[in-house]
This record gives sequence, C-alpha cells and structure tokens, in this order.
Amino acid sequence: MSKHTTEQLPEVTYWLALQIAKSKPSIDLEKVYEGTIELDYLYQVLTNKAQQHWWSSYGVELNPVTVNNAFFRAIAVLHDRNLEFKRSRGGQETAWVKELLHLT
Repeated sequence: MSKHTTEQLPEVTYWLALQIAKSKPSIDLEKVYEGTIELDYLYQVLTNKAQQHWWSSYGVELNPVTVNNAFFRAIAVLHDRNLEFKRSRGGQETAWVKELLHLT
C-alpha cells in the first residue's frame, strides 16, 4: 500500500470531475459553488466513492487531505469551465459562427 499525495492529486481531481460532470440529474454548479446541502451530500458520496475506487482498483489508501483537495479542485475546475463556456457563447469570437449557422 503506497501513499503518494502529490502524484495522486491530479488523477483524483480528474476522476472526481468526471463523476460530477456525468451525474444524473445534472448538478447546478452555481449553487454548489456557493455552498449548499447538495454540496455537502455530493462531498460525502463522492469522497467515499473515490476512496473505495482507489482502494479496490489500485490497492491505494488515499490521504483524506488529498481527497478533500481533489474534490474542491474538481468543483472549481467545472465551475470555471462553465463560466468560460457562458462567456464565450455570448462573445464576439462566436458571433460569426452564429451568423454562419443562422442563429442570430
């Protein structure tokens, strides 16, 4: 059983981001980012799921600090991605695409 916190953080973050992104029903990242009961529930479920996944798949016991950091990084990454998508969708850079597709 090995513990390499710095090596695992990006992988755990990515794995958690995928879990959050593919959840059904989809998660309102705006509300979650502000902190809600949904965030608390999501945290409990996904951090436990990550611990179990790493243990059963790799025989690695994740450090609770690593899982905690990875979870909040995943939320931040998805939230930022969502903001960027909203910004770019209404930006000048995409106006020509909208005109091309006759969406304006």
